[in-house]
Amino acid sequence: MRACDHVLADELLEPVFTFMRAQTDKTRLTIHQFEEYLDYREKDVGQALLSGLQRYTMKLYLTEEDLRMAAPAERNCAKHIAILNDIYSWRKELLASKTLHHEGAAICSSVQVLSEVTALSHAATQRVLWTMCREWESVHKQLVAEVAGTGSRDLLDYIHGLEFQMSGNERWSESTPRYHF
Repeated sequence: MRACDHVLADELLEPVFTFMRAQTDKTRLTIHQFEEYLDYREKDVGQALLSGLQRYTMKLYLTEEDLRMAAPAERNCAKHIAILNDIYSWRKELLASKTLHHEGAAICSSVQVLSEVTALSHAATQRVLWTMCREWESVHKQLVAEVAGTGSRDLLDYIHGLEFQMSGNERWSESTPRYHF
């Protein structure tokens, strides 16, 4: 990667480390608040890595100001990706929680966390989460509109690319055998 673009490749180093640390973070075993869950999942889903890879493959050189302006859209994208993934993977996680070793079987899902917080059934919580995902799509459109008049062309392309991350994740989640068995 460095042979192709040293600058953008180096920007991927810290996001890779953040993602790897999140995979073994013990806090996932004790999350009981939805906001805390969203913060954890932004790292666990690898949003910084996904975003860095997107900038690398699109050859987008964003300034610090561009990155600051993109941050709300990145967080919004991370929520959408993580929660949509949770909705689709819920059955698999629930089954694993009943059959695997304690740590590997610990459920770390927005379905579980929000169900506990709201006292809704898992099915009802999934419906609420679907609505939240659709609202995050609307928020994304608002964020694109806000950046459209003020940001660089690279920034606008980048923010549009985040939408492709969200829709691509949804398409993959709805079709992968990993969640549909």
